[in-house]
Amino acid sequence: MFETVAYGIQDGIVEIRLNRPHRLNAVVQKLYDEVLVALDQAERDKNVRVIVLTGEGRAFCVGADLKEHKAGRTAFDRRQYLMSEQRVCRRLVSHPKPVIAAVNGYALGAGAEMALACDFIVMAASARIGFPE
Repeated sequence: MFETVAYGIQDGIVEIRLNRPHRLNAVVQKLYDEVLVALDQAERDKNVRVIVLTGEGRAFCVGADLKEHKAGRTAFDRRQYLMSEQRVCRRLVSHPKPVIAAVNGYALGAGAEMALACDFIVMAASARIGFPE
């Protein structure tokens, strides 16, 4: 069902795992779209008590996929992308179930924004969070 996120549930805990480890979970439009679908799915499931948002591999999320952004996007495409980022962050902030960011590795730019929009952040000792822009 998902291409850029992995979704799993066990004992009332949903794990939404950003799943683009080959790009350190850098964000593309499809990832934002799928995170929103996963959050909606978790809300509808009455058995879900909590959501954990994390990243596959060495990073939580290193922000925007700059290679993807260079691929001839129009001004409209860029605006839609930014609006999607805002929708995801608003959805994380307003989700009726608690959302925990489990930060492994880097959480940069958009990754830091998503982590900060969660109710709680749990970080590995080696994790780094920040805004390079």
